[in-house]
Amino acid sequence: MDDRKKMLTGSPSRDRFKQAHKELSGRFYACDLDFILVEKYPPHIAAILDFKLPGDKVTFAEVIAYNDLLGHYPIFIVTASDPENGPYEIEQYLGGDYRPFPPIVHLVHITTCKDLAEFGEWEAAIRKDLYKGTN
Repeated sequence: MDDRKKMLTGSPSRDRFKQAHKELSGRFYACDLDFILVEKYPPHIAAILDFKLPGDKVTFAEVIAYNDLLGHYPIFIVTASDPENGPYEIEQYLGGDYRPFPPIVHLVHITTCKDLAEFGEWEAAIRKDLYKGTN
């Protein structure tokens, strides 16, 4: 990854679009996927990550999306008070029921990474362990 790409931050235009979308029909439910881990060789999705601040919950729309994606990709919830420095609590999403309020969510604690370097080690391990094909 070049330095220019490393300096990119969130997209204000994407955020404005998401906000504008809320003005449409109340029946147009949506959620965003925070972070999708991809591999270039061979090209595939390794996992889906959703970042949360402490106290944030998985929404009913996320439960619907995650349940649909779960048959194809592992989904992890990453929680931290400090997104840049951690520590990072990592849970794996196993399924959920969107119908009750609040929705029922089944998570299993995977690990706690004390800092970004340790998080990188965890990510490298799941990328390696999740792909079982040949290079």
